[in-house]
Amino acid sequence: MTVAALWLASVELAAADCSDARSIWGDVKDSGSPQVIEDYLSIFGDCAIYSGLAREKLAALQGGQPASAGAATEVQPSQQQVSAEEPVQVARSLSSHERLCLNKAMPPHHVEGIPGVVWKNISVQQALVACAPVAELEHPNADALAAYGRVLSKAERYSEAFRVSQRAAELGSGFAASTLGQIFAKGRGVSKDYKRAIQFYEIAAERGSTHGYYNLGDAYQNGKGVEVNGPLALSYFEAAAALGDGDAYDRIGGIYRKGEIVAQDTTKAMEAYLEAYQRGYHKSGAYIGYILETGQGGYPQDESLALEWYAQVIAKGEYVDWATYRAGNMFRDGRGVVADEEQAAGLYVLGVNQDYAPSMRELGKLYYSWGMYEDAEVELRRAGLRDDEEAFVLLERWFSD
Repeated sequence: MTVAALWLASVELAAADCSDARSIWGDVKDSGSPQVIEDYLSIFGDCAIYSGLAREKLAALQGGQPASAGAATEVQPSQQQVSAEEPVQVARSLSSHERLCLNKAMPPHHVEGIPGVVWKNISVQQALVACAPVAELEHPNADALAAYGRVLSKAERYSEAFRVSQRAAELGSGFAASTLGQIFAKGRGVSKDYKRAIQFYEIAAERGSTHGYYNLGDAYQNGKGVEVNGPLALSYFEAAAALGDGDAYDRIGGIYRKGEIVAQDTTKAMEAYLEAYQRGYHKSGAYIGYILETGQGGYPQDESLALEWYAQVIAKGEYVDWATYRAGNMFRDGRGVVADEEQAAGLYVLGVNQDYAPSMRELGKLYYSWGMYEDAEVELRRAGLRDDEEAFVLLERWFSD
């Protein structure tokens, strides 16, 4: 077993030891009782990330601040009310075709009793076979028909996706309305039209679609068809998160971490990233690691714990390029760990295997410092081909003759 593999294995074991702390923190984090938080700390004080959050929570409670550190002020849209109602429910028993289609193509958190499937995991051919019979039904279930529209969109059969989704939206599917919004927002087979997209997202949200709320949050965060509005973006992402969307928690974390459209608050960012991580959006763990590594926004710096989080993310197979790059830099520089250039090189190689230019550049620099000039030039040229500016400078400096 390599040194890198041993490091990853040791961190996975440490993470497992704090699994109870993680799950119980989810139950107590919104408590307004200092005693509850103190009791939590007495049991889980050794689990650094959760005990740190608990201490901040306790300080806020004892200082008379609001009990919930993670909840943003709810801001309602000016045009219509937005609320996190229950998702659209199936009004009658599903046929075997409808149920199979929903299982193969509907996103999570939209239909009761249907686990759903995230976009990247849709098997297009299987879902098309499962869903096509739904369109032939005289009175199809609206959400099953919407699921068919979704897989048609992934298959890039946009005109069919539009037609099927329009019919599903007319039958009452909020998710279908969100799909129509995406078609207009991205110009898939139609002229790009953000204003029409917003109209469909609003319909979707009104019908309780998680994606409707999420897409409205994205629009107000990035100014897609509307003016940038940080509090409103947070409100929509929080509505999506309340319906179980882990990715929405990740977006909330990003808004608070960056502090570009609302005041920066890394404690709230950490809360949101932890929620996202617990719901399976493991790339959020890389941002937890980054906050701990850099002390971003005044958050207590803990480089050793940052490395543990990077290792967890790498072990989960998410955000491997960025996490290995950050961890590699820390091993190279001896931050949070004894300096080890060989370990750093091994981590950079993992990033190189993900086609990540910064890892190529840093690996090239290490090779050069070791006197492996040919290998260094190869890695720097690879980074240069991916428009890494520092790699261009180093190539000119070291290999221009």
